[in-house]
Amino acid sequence: MEVATIAEPRFKRVMTPEEIRAALDARGMAIRDLAEATGIQENFLTKSLGKQGRRIQVPELEAIKRVFDDGPQTGDGLRKIPLLGEVPAGKFQLGEQRSGRWLAVSDPETPPNAYALTVKGDSMDLIVPNGATLVIDPDDKELWPGRRFVIQTAEGETTFKEFQADPARLVPCSTNDEHQDIMLGGEPVNILGRVFSYSTRDMPRRRLS
Repeated sequence: MEVATIAEPRFKRVMTPEEIRAALDARGMAIRDLAEATGIQENFLTKSLGKQGRRIQVPELEAIKRVFDDGPQTGDGLRKIPLLGEVPAGKFQLGEQRSGRWLAVSDPETPPNAYALTVKGDSMDLIVPNGATLVIDPDDKELWPGRRFVIQTAEGETTFKEFQADPARLVPCSTNDEHQDIMLGGEPVNILGRVFSYSTRDMPRRRLS
């Protein structure tokens, strides 16, 4: 089933529903996110990408292509990436969600499939405080000591930690001594991506005891 038949020369071929769905999955986007980014009605996209097979018009396909090529844009030309929800900076918890929100990023080297998560908890507050925003590169999953990652258990629980080796473990970087290393190797985990960057508002300086 074809989404659209394109006769204009700037389009070499049609996009299939499978290609569009794959592009959404690679960017951690839902149909709702694509509708918000393009201005196309969500029910139109749902029909086009489902069994009903509604054909997408040329202007709509152009809008979709812009999102997939560069990500959505703000009014001043900044790229936007999906803000998918929260990630616990503590013990493994059910944290990552789809929020339908977007984050503007100015770094031109932001990875093409990056998405953002909001930190919840204090186990990494020597690096970033509770409420900070992480930009995640889902294509960089190779564990290197000293790098920080978002990790998911087989049950779907997530955490944000620093990886260290010998032995392999997830290390908190916290002012709270209650947080302990999480040893790896006993249970399977899924590396969701490396932390590419983070941002936070100015915070009062902590008093040293």
